[in-house]
Amino acid sequence: MVIAIVAMVSAAAIPALDSVTGANARGAAGELSAAARYLYDLAMLRHQTCRLALDLDHQRWWAECTEGRYLASREARSQQDQAREEDDDQLAERIPDERDAERRKLLARARFGEFKDRLAAKRALPGAAAFTEVWTEHQREPWSRGMSYVYFYPGGRTEAARIPVADGSNVYSVVLQPFTGRARVVTGKPEVPRS
Repeated sequence: MVIAIVAMVSAAAIPALDSVTGANARGAAGELSAAARYLYDLAMLRHQTCRLALDLDHQRWWAECTEGRYLASREARSQQDQAREEDDDQLAERIPDERDAERRKLLARARFGEFKDRLAAKRALPGAAAFTEVWTEHQREPWSRGMSYVYFYPGGRTEAARIPVADGSNVYSVVLQPFTGRARVVTGKPEVPRS
Protein backbone atom coordinates (compact mmCIF):
# COMPACT_ATOMS: atom_id res chain seq x y z
CA MET A 1 0.00 0.00 0.00
CA VAL A 2 2.78 2.41 0.95
CA ILE A 3 4.64 1.63 -2.31
CA ALA A 4 1.48 2.38 -4.35
CA ILE A 5 1.03 5.74 -2.60
CA VAL A 6 4.71 6.67 -3.15
CA ALA A 7 4.40 5.68 -6.84
CA MET A 8 1.29 7.86 -7.32
CA VAL A 9 2.91 10.87 -5.62
CA SER A 10 6.08 10.41 -7.72
CA ALA A 11 4.07 10.16 -10.94
CA ALA A 12 2.33 13.43 -10.13
CA ALA A 13 5.52 15.21 -9.03
CA ILE A 14 7.80 14.37 -12.00
CA PRO A 15 5.93 16.46 -14.64
CA ALA A 16 5.76 19.39 -12.21
CA LEU A 17 9.49 19.04 -11.51
CA ASP A 18 10.25 19.02 -15.28
CA SER A 19 8.34 22.29 -15.64
CA VAL A 20 10.16 23.87 -12.70
CA THR A 21 13.62 22.86 -14.01
CA GLY A 22 12.87 23.58 -17.67
CA ALA A 23 13.92 20.08 -18.68
CA ASN A 24 11.29 19.92 -21.44
CA ALA A 25 12.41 23.20 -23.01
CA ARG A 26 16.09 22.30 -22.71
CA GLY A 27 15.53 18.87 -24.27
CA ALA A 28 13.42 20.26 -27.12
CA ALA A 29 16.02 22.95 -27.86
CA GLY A 30 18.72 20.28 -27.98
CA GLU A 31 16.69 18.21 -30.45
CA LEU A 32 16.02 21.27 -32.64
CA SER A 33 19.71 22.17 -32.60
CA ALA A 34 20.71 18.67 -33.70
CA ALA A 35 18.06 18.64 -36.45
CA ALA A 36 19.24 22.05 -37.73
CA ARG A 37 22.85 20.89 -37.99
CA TYR A 38 21.69 17.70 -39.70
CA LEU A 39 19.64 19.65 -42.29
CA TYR A 40 22.58 21.99 -42.95
CA ASP A 41 24.80 19.01 -43.79
CA LEU A 42 22.04 17.21 -45.70
CA ALA A 43 21.31 20.21 -47.94
CA MET A 44 24.98 20.37 -48.95
CA LEU A 45 25.38 16.62 -49.50
CA ARG A 46 22.18 16.15 -51.50
CA HIS A 47 22.24 19.49 -53.33
CA GLN A 48 18.71 20.20 -52.13
CA THR A 49 17.06 23.08 -50.34
CA CYS A 50 15.73 21.91 -46.98
CA ARG A 51 13.78 23.70 -44.29
CA LEU A 52 12.87 23.26 -40.67
CA ALA A 53 9.10 23.79 -40.40
CA LEU A 54 7.89 25.17 -37.05
CA ASP A 55 4.16 25.05 -36.32
CA LEU A 56 3.89 27.74 -33.66
CA ASP A 57 0.16 27.23 -33.05
CA HIS A 58 0.36 23.49 -32.36
CA GLN A 59 3.91 23.39 -30.91
CA ARG A 60 5.21 20.91 -33.51
CA TRP A 61 8.19 20.81 -35.87
CA TRP A 62 9.49 18.70 -38.74
CA ALA A 63 11.93 18.74 -41.64
CA GLU A 64 11.12 19.21 -45.32
CA CYS A 65 13.36 19.03 -48.39
CA THR A 66 12.77 19.73 -52.06
CA GLU A 67 11.74 16.58 -53.87
CA GLY A 68 14.71 16.65 -56.20
CA ARG A 69 17.68 18.65 -57.33
CA TYR A 70 15.82 19.87 -60.38
CA LEU A 71 12.12 20.19 -61.12
CA ALA A 72 11.95 18.17 -64.33
CA SER A 73 8.43 16.69 -64.46
CA ARG A 74 5.68 18.13 -66.64
CA GLU A 75 3.77 19.22 -63.52
CA ALA A 76 6.89 20.88 -62.12
CA ARG A 77 7.59 22.68 -65.43
CA SER A 78 3.99 23.90 -65.33
CA GLN A 79 4.62 25.27 -61.82
CA GLN A 80 7.79 26.96 -63.05
CA ASP A 81 5.90 28.59 -65.92
CA GLN A 82 3.21 29.77 -63.48
CA ALA A 83 5.88 31.20 -61.16
CA ARG A 84 7.45 33.08 -64.07
CA GLU A 85 4.07 34.56 -64.98
CA GLU A 86 3.32 35.73 -61.45
CA ASP A 87 4.53 39.22 -60.74
CA ASP A 88 6.38 40.23 -57.57
CA ASP A 89 3.20 41.40 -55.81
CA GLN A 90 1.45 38.07 -56.38
CA LEU A 91 4.47 36.12 -55.18
CA ALA A 92 4.75 38.36 -52.12
CA GLU A 93 1.12 37.58 -51.29
CA ARG A 94 1.56 33.83 -51.89
CA ILE A 95 4.88 33.59 -49.99
CA PRO A 96 4.59 36.32 -47.33
CA ASP A 97 7.40 35.14 -45.05
CA GLU A 98 10.16 35.80 -47.63
CA ARG A 99 11.32 39.38 -48.27
CA ASP A 100 13.82 38.74 -51.09
CA ALA A 101 12.12 38.71 -54.54
CA GLU A 102 14.62 36.25 -56.09
CA ARG A 103 14.21 33.78 -53.22
CA ARG A 104 10.41 34.07 -53.56
CA LYS A 105 10.71 33.06 -57.23
CA LEU A 106 12.92 30.12 -56.29
CA LEU A 107 10.55 29.00 -53.52
CA ALA A 108 7.55 29.32 -55.87
CA ARG A 109 9.20 26.76 -58.16
CA ALA A 110 10.34 24.40 -55.40
CA ARG A 111 8.13 21.61 -54.12
CA PHE A 112 8.84 20.64 -50.55
CA GLY A 113 7.95 17.25 -49.14
CA GLU A 114 8.26 16.01 -45.58
CA PHE A 115 11.65 14.45 -45.01
CA LYS A 116 11.31 10.99 -43.48
CA ASP A 117 14.17 10.43 -41.09
CA ARG A 118 14.19 9.64 -37.40
CA LEU A 119 16.56 12.54 -36.64
CA ALA A 120 14.14 15.10 -38.07
CA ALA A 121 10.80 13.30 -37.91
CA LYS A 122 7.64 15.24 -37.11
CA ARG A 123 7.40 15.77 -33.38
CA ALA A 124 5.58 17.80 -30.79
CA LEU A 125 7.29 19.79 -28.07
CA PRO A 126 7.18 17.85 -24.79
CA GLY A 127 5.01 18.76 -21.82
CA ALA A 128 4.13 22.45 -21.56
CA ALA A 129 7.09 23.59 -23.70
CA ALA A 130 6.17 26.14 -26.39
CA PHE A 131 7.81 28.22 -29.13
CA THR A 132 7.99 31.93 -28.32
CA GLU A 133 8.89 34.74 -30.72
CA VAL A 134 10.74 32.78 -33.41
CA TRP A 135 12.90 34.94 -35.66
CA THR A 136 14.51 33.99 -38.97
CA GLU A 137 16.57 36.10 -41.34
CA HIS A 138 13.81 36.41 -43.96
CA GLN A 139 11.20 37.61 -41.45
CA ARG A 140 10.91 41.24 -40.43
CA GLU A 141 9.81 40.63 -36.85
CA PRO A 142 9.69 37.65 -34.44
CA TRP A 143 6.62 35.43 -34.90
CA SER A 144 4.53 33.80 -32.18
CA ARG A 145 1.73 32.34 -34.36
CA GLY A 146 1.31 30.43 -37.60
CA MET A 147 4.13 28.68 -39.47
CA SER A 148 7.76 29.72 -39.48
CA TYR A 149 10.49 28.19 -41.67
CA VAL A 150 14.27 28.10 -41.39
CA TYR A 151 15.91 27.42 -44.79
CA PHE A 152 19.09 25.44 -45.49
CA TYR A 153 20.63 25.91 -48.96
CA PRO A 154 22.80 23.54 -51.03
CA GLY A 155 25.73 25.97 -51.22
CA GLY A 156 26.53 25.55 -47.51
CA ARG A 157 24.45 28.37 -46.11
CA THR A 158 21.51 28.62 -43.78
CA GLU A 159 19.52 31.54 -42.49
CA ALA A 160 20.42 33.25 -39.26
CA ALA A 161 17.68 32.27 -36.80
CA ARG A 162 16.64 32.43 -33.15
CA ILE A 163 14.23 29.72 -31.96
CA PRO A 164 13.27 30.17 -28.29
CA VAL A 165 11.52 27.31 -26.49
CA ALA A 166 9.92 28.17 -23.14
CA ASP A 167 8.61 25.99 -20.35
CA GLY A 168 7.20 28.18 -17.61
CA SER A 169 9.82 30.82 -16.83
CA ASN A 170 12.63 28.71 -18.30
CA VAL A 171 13.68 29.65 -21.85
CA TYR A 172 16.29 27.93 -24.01
CA SER A 173 17.00 29.18 -27.53
CA VAL A 174 18.55 27.63 -30.61
CA VAL A 175 20.83 30.16 -32.34
CA LEU A 176 21.79 29.40 -35.97
CA GLN A 177 24.84 30.92 -37.65
CA PRO A 178 24.34 31.44 -41.42
CA PHE A 179 27.71 30.50 -42.97
CA THR A 180 28.94 27.79 -40.63
CA GLY A 181 25.60 26.13 -39.93
CA ARG A 182 26.51 26.11 -36.25
CA ALA A 183 23.44 25.57 -34.09
CA ARG A 184 23.92 26.16 -30.39
CA VAL A 185 21.58 26.22 -27.43
CA VAL A 186 21.74 29.24 -25.14
CA THR A 187 19.87 30.10 -21.97
CA GLY A 188 17.24 32.83 -22.33
CA LYS A 189 16.01 34.75 -25.34
CA PRO A 190 18.87 36.24 -27.38
CA GLU A 191 18.53 39.64 -28.96
CA VAL A 192 17.23 39.66 -32.53
CA PRO A 193 19.46 41.47 -35.07
CA ARG A 194 17.78 44.61 -36.40
CA SER A 195 18.08 45.41 -40.09
